[in-house]
Amino acid sequence: MTLSRVKAWRIPLTYGTAVGMASIGSTVLIAALFFSLNRIETSLPKFGFFAIREFHIAIRDVTHLRDMISVAEGAPSAQASLDQLSAANDLVYIRFERLDGKGTISEIPAYAGIVPRVNDAVQRLDAVIDAGLPLDGQSLKASGSELDQIVNRMNDEYYKYGEEVNVDLYSAEQSLKRFNYQIAFALTILSLLAIGTAFLLIGRREAFKRLEFLAWRDTTTELKNRAWMSANRDGMLERARQAGKQLQLLLIDLDHFKRVNDTFGHHVGDLLLKNVAETLQSVERPGEVVAVRLGGDEFAIMAIVDRRSESRLGDHLRDQLNRFADLEGHQVRIGASIGMACFPDQGSDISVLLRNADTALYTAKAEGRSGFVTFSPTLLSQIDLRLSEEASIKRGLNCDEFFLVWQPQFELATGHMTGAEALVRWRDPVSGSVRAPGSFIPTAEKSDLIVDIDKVVLEKACDQAMEWLPVSGADFVWAVNVSGKSLQVDSYVPHLVETLRRTGLPPARLRLEITEGIFIHDSREALETLAQVRAMGVSLALDDFGAGYATFGYLTDFNLNQLKIDRSFLTDLPASPKKQGVVRGMIALANSLGLTVVAEGVETEAQLDFLIAERCHSAQGFYMSEPLEERSLINHLVARQGSLPRMRKPTSSWRTVTG
Repeated sequence: MTLSRVKAWRIPLTYGTAVGMASIGSTVLIAALFFSLNRIETSLPKFGFFAIREFHIAIRDVTHLRDMISVAEGAPSAQASLDQLSAANDLVYIRFERLDGKGTISEIPAYAGIVPRVNDAVQRLDAVIDAGLPLDGQSLKASGSELDQIVNRMNDEYYKYGEEVNVDLYSAEQSLKRFNYQIAFALTILSLLAIGTAFLLIGRREAFKRLEFLAWRDTTTELKNRAWMSANRDGMLERARQAGKQLQLLLIDLDHFKRVNDTFGHHVGDLLLKNVAETLQSVERPGEVVAVRLGGDEFAIMAIVDRRSESRLGDHLRDQLNRFADLEGHQVRIGASIGMACFPDQGSDISVLLRNADTALYTAKAEGRSGFVTFSPTLLSQIDLRLSEEASIKRGLNCDEFFLVWQPQFELATGHMTGAEALVRWRDPVSGSVRAPGSFIPTAEKSDLIVDIDKVVLEKACDQAMEWLPVSGADFVWAVNVSGKSLQVDSYVPHLVETLRRTGLPPARLRLEITEGIFIHDSREALETLAQVRAMGVSLALDDFGAGYATFGYLTDFNLNQLKIDRSFLTDLPASPKKQGVVRGMIALANSLGLTVVAEGVETEAQLDFLIAERCHSAQGFYMSEPLEERSLINHLVARQGSLPRMRKPTSSWRTVTG
């Protein structure tokens, strides 16, 4: 027989097969028990097992009565003798009269002749007992003799059947013992079969529950999964349609989830997902609001709500999800972008709702993440424009269309040019027109293109700074802007190290200007990155101070070198006492922390006079110099040797600012 034929005869162990086999086994055991019981019945004595036992007990009771007569004969005047004789006589009376022994008589014929004699003896003794003490000795002696004869007769009859009785009783006893063992064995097997069947049925039920869970639930978060949503989304939309309500479809994407996994490990990433799932489960309502994990760090909410509810659910989730969570001692910022589309206003079927909600989500992420956007038709045109702009920026990067201009920075106490800030520009290769940063940087910051632009600017700035190093002065510092996204990319610091190594520019001659926006995104990671930058010897400046989210604590935590006052505080500065007070306080704060201060956007002489009077360290702006292209800056450095291009009169004790 081949192996394949052996397998063909193998019985599959299914739940139905197991129950069937248990039933067959139970039937066989019950049949065996009935067969054994029948064998026991056939092995009992032919005159009946209970008849011979009845006969034996009768002999015992009559013998006991005879003994009590002997006791009474020895003490006829004793009350104890009377009591014992009365009790023994009553026992025999009950045995032979009230239990008339018909069953025994039918099996043992001699028993029929013995019963009347015993009854006569009992009645005579009753007369003696009724007469009381002292007992009649003659009557006792006559009754004793009669009972002796009865006992002898009963023993003769009993021994007449004795051999056959003993053999049959022994056989019956052995059969009964075997039967008891068989019953115990059968009950054990039946119990095991019952327990096994119960376990199989329970296991089958649990297996179905587990399969159902795996089919419709996500194992990590225990939320409903994409398969459940695919199977039930049309039904929810139909219920909303019939109830005349709104179906809100919210798509949720966690911000920077990959960075959490890479930094803390996938275990903490799973804890973050569970934390988010708890927040989403808190808004669930059976049949009305359902939370779904679509996969990875993507979630969805489907909610049947009144049309008047508008976006309250989305606003609530945005507030709940954009927070810090304590995950096994790690403070992790969750952050989530949410896009929403509603039936029937933004789509009449699920496919349209999904597409529009995804468009809203893309917009929320592009606008800086951690936001909530509801779909509108204008989003499509905005996305098209953004995608076109991003494609143009990519082309510009690939074709080297970006170049630098330099905004000089002047020390107000001496008038010397102490540094210059690199500003990126974009030249159209066809028309030759130049685009300012404000026209393309916002689009680049909404995507990862800002990281590529930062790298290009850093490389060009270090190349040009190294070229101008001989004519720029020993303390001249070249400033380069860096975005918060670049600081959150692991490759930025290695790129900085490689650029300095390749160009040979001393780290002390380079200053990175950061914006306050990094403090609300991920200050911990920014702190680590900036600490590495400072350890290299590169100085740091906080750009646009006062216009963002920085606190005084950040000024010390980030080990800054320079503070740049935002240009918005210089607008109408001479005529605004409030702005004067703010600028004066910023300068005092920076001086107390040992930071140099640079005022941005100086465009008038009055602004410059105020800054000089308040002993602001440095300034930059159109009033002193417009941004200079490469050739103009190097000519300026050579010709002017870094001095301010005009003369000023002395102000109080300040030195003359020479040109």
